[in-house]
Amino acid sequence: MTNFYKGMKKYKCLFFIVALFASISLFAQQIKVDSTIAKSEIKQKLFGNIFTGFYYGLNENLLPRQSFEISTALLGYQVEIDNKVKATLIYDVTKTTSDISVKDTSKNLLEVSYFKGSDYTAFLKQAQIDWTFAKGFEFSVGQLLNQQYLTLQDKFWGYRYVAYTFQERYKFGSPADFGARLTWRKADKLNLSIGVVNGDGAFYKQDSKGLMLYSVNVEYFPIKKLTLKFYFDISPDEYLPARMAYSGFVGYKTEKWRIGAEYNQLVHPNYLMDKYYSGVSIYGGAKIFKKVEIIARYDYIEKSAILKDNSQYAILGMQYEPVKNFFMSVNGRFLIPADIYQVYANFGIKF
Repeated sequence: MTNFYKGMKKYKCLFFIVALFASISLFAQQIKVDSTIAKSEIKQKLFGNIFTGFYYGLNENLLPRQSFEISTALLGYQVEIDNKVKATLIYDVTKTTSDISVKDTSKNLLEVSYFKGSDYTAFLKQAQIDWTFAKGFEFSVGQLLNQQYLTLQDKFWGYRYVAYTFQERYKFGSPADFGARLTWRKADKLNLSIGVVNGDGAFYKQDSKGLMLYSVNVEYFPIKKLTLKFYFDISPDEYLPARMAYSGFVGYKTEKWRIGAEYNQLVHPNYLMDKYYSGVSIYGGAKIFKKVEIIARYDYIEKSAILKDNSQYAILGMQYEPVKNFFMSVNGRFLIPADIYQVYANFGIKF
């Protein structure tokens, strides 16, 4: 019996040792597998843009006549999980406050002392979650980039460091807003989106009435290199005329040149009856040497929030890209009938 128990103890010890090594081996394999899965499923990147420049006015109609400026100082982070869920967080810098003017009963300007805040305030530009829940279908929620102009026309124009596109420059809509969106994509042919947002832009919370802005965006690619787009949004109010925005875009883009045109209309801005803004923008670029491009743009503004009269704005210049993702441009601009003529030197970097 003694020998039997001794033998049993030996077998138990041997079994324990074998089981221990097997467990360690399996655990090690599991760690290796999990580590491989984690690396293959999660993709992360940090990115940013700096757009800066200097302008000089050729006459005295613009104050200040000359200035250095920064139009964009952007920092972003993006993570993608299993090719199904993507989260994007972007902070940008811009002027988030407005100047204050006070008039007396005779409409004479009064002197006011106040602190308006920085012209270069960091603000939350995008905090967006995208979930591809079925083939071709994507659900987005959070602070979304505006499909009105920022996700297509801005990229097509391609010279944001030189100037913003028509709708952003003349305040036809906000670059981002809080809400949700559903998108259906047919590869290389059609993108269709419907969305609902607060309608108050990136700098404000929801209004006291709780009004919403509903949008439809259609992007169609009938042939390679040709893009057609239609956008519509509406923000109804029970007692005031509904605010509405329309825009249409057509663009053709090759590796060496591109040209695009858009028509934009904003009806009942701020829910005001008999008020509307509209205008046309035509723009493009062409590569003339390996690192040199010509830039051209013409805007006709019938009316806008910042230009009350019919106006024309144009840009003509050249871009030089000494190294990839670092851009320089010298360009001339005019705005009439304000009779503002300027020369710009712009610099932009993406990383």
